[in-house]
Amino acid sequence: MNRRYRKLRIEKRNRLLELAYIDPITGLGNYNAYLARAKEKLEKDGKKTIIILDIDKFKTFNKKYGHVKGNELLKRVGEEIKHAIRKTDIVCRLTNDVFGIFLVGEVDVEKITERLNNKISRIHIGEVWYNLRISMGVYICDKDEKDVQSIIDKAIMAHDSVKGKYHVPYGVFTEEFEQKMIRESEIENMMEEAIKNKEFEVYYQPQMNTQTGKMEGAEALVRWKKDGNMISPSEFIPIFEKNYFIIKLEKFVYEKVCENLQEMKTEFKEIPKISINISKESLLEKDFLEKYMKMTEQYSISPNDIEIEITERTTVDNNTDMKEILEKIKEKGFSIAIDDFGTGYSSLNMLEMLPIDMIKIDKSFIDRIGEKNETINLLEIIFLISKKLNLKTVAEGVEKSEQVSYLKKENCDFIQGYFYAKPLDFDAFKKYIKENK
Repeated sequence: MNRRYRKLRIEKRNRLLELAYIDPITGLGNYNAYLARAKEKLEKDGKKTIIILDIDKFKTFNKKYGHVKGNELLKRVGEEIKHAIRKTDIVCRLTNDVFGIFLVGEVDVEKITERLNNKISRIHIGEVWYNLRISMGVYICDKDEKDVQSIIDKAIMAHDSVKGKYHVPYGVFTEEFEQKMIRESEIENMMEEAIKNKEFEVYYQPQMNTQTGKMEGAEALVRWKKDGNMISPSEFIPIFEKNYFIIKLEKFVYEKVCENLQEMKTEFKEIPKISINISKESLLEKDFLEKYMKMTEQYSISPNDIEIEITERTTVDNNTDMKEILEKIKEKGFSIAIDDFGTGYSSLNMLEMLPIDMIKIDKSFIDRIGEKNETINLLEIIFLISKKLNLKTVAEGVEKSEQVSYLKKENCDFIQGYFYAKPLDFDAFKKYIKENK
């Protein structure tokens, strides 16, 4: 009886250990196992290298082929990783499609990442072959480091730096990343207070009609003034998109624009249409349109006074029916513009399929006007296609008279940039309107 009881206890303990440390889909260790085994390896001498690897667009694969096939894919990827590394190394499935690899001893990072990429880029399940893309982040441990979570975070940061960059399969963590991580933490610690303390301000950059020279629109731009110093949007916007604080910030900006438009309506007979940047994160909120329409009505503003700007990145989200979302926005009376056109993955099909009114040509194209390069030919094609599709065009970042001359010649509709005006706070913007009637 005692012997049988001991056997049952051992079996129960083994089952509990399996649940705690084994991933049921791949049969590999799970996140808990990775932490425990990596911690053990860190105590020993020798070089250690961490690789965080995930499958690009795994959600799309699941949606297209189903979760059963998705689970089979995860199992096959786990098997291929095991074949690519040594028996003394560790591979675990950390979460979803994310795998953690722990390599002990001297490692040629370029060779191991190339081997992993080659093995996983084309995988068969049964008799069917699938082409995959993976992203990898690499961190080479300092010999004194013992905090497993810290080194995983650093490898994840290196991974995030190359996610979506298809020509760069892996990134290696550097001191620059560490400083960036510290700065990100500082910004995240300040962001909630910044909203409460009204540190965020809305500035407006005029958009001039190229034929009449009159201002017909403006872009609303958010600025963060902290203790008398400006924090660059290029620094805080990517962080806010990642941690979803962008949803709260964009709501703040939208309401401020509505408030400013209401004030302008009492002062001017005609007001410029204001374009507002809205991220994918905000658009995907279930009650996004309801909330924004409520603010619009609260300030007695017409949706016709506002243009919603989205990026090319937003339009190519394969996991979302962006066409349906944008059509609902359009039905309410808003116009829609694509920002930073030419820097992402736009296609002619997308321009024709989505309910777009305006494309904004990125500054990187405008800067090259006057040089002998293919950009001029590309711009001419963009303008030609825009007219054929009945889309308006805005050139961003215009600073030189030769750029203005070229854009007028090509019948670009609007110009935005320092040549006419820098972004202005609300009082300066109202003054600009009065001076440019």
